[in-house]
Amino acid sequence: MSEQQDKIPTSKVERASRVFRTSMKVGANYIKHTAQKVVNKDLDDSDLDEKNAEALFQMMSQLKGSALKIAQMMSMDNGLLPKAYAEKFAKAQNSAMALSAPLVMNTFQKYIGKRPQEVFDHFSVNAVHAASIGQVHRADKDGLQLAVKLQYPGVADSIHSDINLVKPMFLRFLNLKEKDIAPYLEEFEERLHEECDYEKELQYGMEMAQFADSIPHVIIPRYYPALSSKKILTMEWMEGIPLQEFIDTETDPSRRNKVGQALLDFLHNSIHRLQRFHADPHPGNFLVTKDAELVVLDFGCVKTIPKDFYIHYFALAKDDIFNDETKLRTCLEHLDMLRKGDTPEQDKLFFDTAVRAIQNISKPMKSDTFYFGDKDFYEQLQAQGEEIMQNKEFRKPSAMRGSRHAIYLHRAFFGLYSILYKLDATLKIDRHFFDDIQV
Repeated sequence: MSEQQDKIPTSKVERASRVFRTSMKVGANYIKHTAQKVVNKDLDDSDLDEKNAEALFQMMSQLKGSALKIAQMMSMDNGLLPKAYAEKFAKAQNSAMALSAPLVMNTFQKYIGKRPQEVFDHFSVNAVHAASIGQVHRADKDGLQLAVKLQYPGVADSIHSDINLVKPMFLRFLNLKEKDIAPYLEEFEERLHEECDYEKELQYGMEMAQFADSIPHVIIPRYYPALSSKKILTMEWMEGIPLQEFIDTETDPSRRNKVGQALLDFLHNSIHRLQRFHADPHPGNFLVTKDAELVVLDFGCVKTIPKDFYIHYFALAKDDIFNDETKLRTCLEHLDMLRKGDTPEQDKLFFDTAVRAIQNISKPMKSDTFYFGDKDFYEQLQAQGEEIMQNKEFRKPSAMRGSRHAIYLHRAFFGLYSILYKLDATLKIDRHFFDDIQV
């Protein structure tokens, strides 16, 4: 990790100034590109997208926190961004700019009043991993090998102002009005506040470790409360390769299936037994051991599902509900996908769209085994998202609907399906969870 950052802008003025300068740079790129198109009408937008994506990513990477998290989340939504932006923003998942050694020392001292060498027997000031909210360092104490996550300075205090700063660019990409997405931004902000609370993450991590003990081939590191605080989190160091590296290099189908099954079982059990789940399932949050066991990291983004929402959401996967239009409509109204005041045209649009989405996303739940490497299945999932993004009817204020509780659940499923597709995995489906759901 060669590129390092000596200072993070923490004041509202500094952060706003950074956003303004980047906006001016992006605007200048647009003006220059438009002028070039006058001369060369065949000029495409790929070079412009590449320059602007790099400028935006560098700005978000320097700001850290909410700004970088937005980049990460947008990169995970297929069809949401032009290719250049999606590829550049995907770097936020596992290759953000790390803090320099002096800034690490100063930040550690600020948080607990001690230098890291006073707390640990050995502490490496060079981060081994840098993400949106914090970065990870290796350390040793009393013979234990540890991973120490250090939160970036200022990110917890700037969540609300950062969202307001980058919101105009975010809305421009989506072509939406702020008032129409207010509930979703509130949900995002709530999750971010939790993600910046390492005491909460410590609690979730310890709970999940105990819960996952019964799930085969899933490993969750041990956490150390005495060596942790609100902005420093210490856990067991785990040996393994990043999940993306495993996907790119592993050729044994049985090992790929083993890892995929562990991931599927972990998420399904969390959702259906706990109604609480890891809501940030991108490859950067998982390692794979030499025995092809899955290490689950980072419980900063954990979503708890209200019981009433859980019942009506997963009832949609049951044939007796889906094939009964009255019951199906009842569930969709509870989930705010259909509304009593809809016009006939609106009702048809949202009902037909919901039916296709349910058919696609619930397809793996209909059989005892499922091949997630099915290209047609994966492309159908992507195609529907792109269709919604391109349909002008879904840009209207009346189209902004659906329970806020679905946001991270949808993200979890699409993140899961994307990983399982890349693993080319054929997996067993535990369908007994759905037998217990009664509307």
